[in-house]
Amino acid sequence: MHLDLSPAQLAQHLLAIFLVFAGPIWDYFYSLRLKSNPTSTARLGYYRRTILWLWIASGIAVWSTGWSSLFTLKGLGIRPTWLETRPWAWWTIAVLVTLVVLVQLVLPVVQVTVKYRKRAYLEPRQFESLRFFLPANVQERRWFAALSLSAGFCEELLFRGFLLRYLHAAPLHLALLWSILLAAVVFGLHHLYQGRSGVISTTIGGFVFTGILLVSGSLLAGMIYHALADLSLLLYWRPKTLHPQQPEAIQKLI
Repeated sequence: MHLDLSPAQLAQHLLAIFLVFAGPIWDYFYSLRLKSNPTSTARLGYYRRTILWLWIASGIAVWSTGWSSLFTLKGLGIRPTWLETRPWAWWTIAVLVTLVVLVQLVLPVVQVTVKYRKRAYLEPRQFESLRFFLPANVQERRWFAALSLSAGFCEELLFRGFLLRYLHAAPLHLALLWSILLAAVVFGLHHLYQGRSGVISTTIGGFVFTGILLVSGSLLAGMIYHALADLSLLLYWRPKTLHPQQPEAIQKLI
């Protein structure tokens, strides 16, 4: 069987295979290495390599598919006529997305900045399992910020832009609902280092980001929210190692 594929089409297929299969496996085993050796050098290497592959993959997606075809809802080939003919569905998605953004991002940020603004360090228990991955010094926090911005832009372009289009518009032509479901699950599997609960929460996050796309009509709002959500972790996680010389009395301030 002879497949007459253009370089762009071949790149699309290879990128899809990487996102669906190779990416989660590579990230899982690489994160195991980081867990076994959670040094500053290892974390910085993890951040830098992740930033590198995100931008390389995004560049391939834009080159092979085109920016406008990835960035807008129209260009993605998604035609959710049920949203156009049922305004209540559009408003339902808009309200649900707004509530999620408020609960997940706005309210926690307000709480941290108001209630714990004078606290020298902050190490919430729910992030303890991710200590191996989270930044522990100023240099790591700068690279983590760069990683957050990269993830906000690139992951939306790859999972809500490229992968949704690949599944729904071309070449697979799956139903929109199945495309949204599969893209969200793949997005969740790229966060295996967070454990089962992390995969579930990021899969749900994939649905939220898709809802933002459906409501706004482009990836821009989702990119901004995604980046802010990742950056906000720097507010929640301020380990003692950031201020190793702080007097104990100051560190206990709330």
